[in-house]
Amino acid sequence: MYSLFDEFFSSASFYKTRPRVSVISDSEFKADQDRQNSERVSHLENVRADLLDSVNKVEAQIEALQTALPQAKQAIKAPIAEPAAAKETCSRSA
Repeated sequence: MYSLFDEFFSSASFYKTRPRVSVISDSEFKADQDRQNSERVSHLENVRADLLDSVNKVEAQIEALQTALPQAKQAIKAPIAEPAAAKETCSRSA
């Protein structure tokens, strides 16, 4: 007598879900590990190059802001002189 349990295990979908196991030699495994390691190193070198490029851009921005900093401090120290006519119009309207 067949049950649902038997039907489940006899179906093709049950056998498709099982993990596949491949047997390879030690030399093939070592070659695959070396390939994966070289890909990782290549990826990390690319990431490092991108990060160094970003650091160089940030340093350039810092340099540009530092050169503008003395000018900004000088502008803060020396107040902007308003024309006398503008002061008179402001005081008349008030």
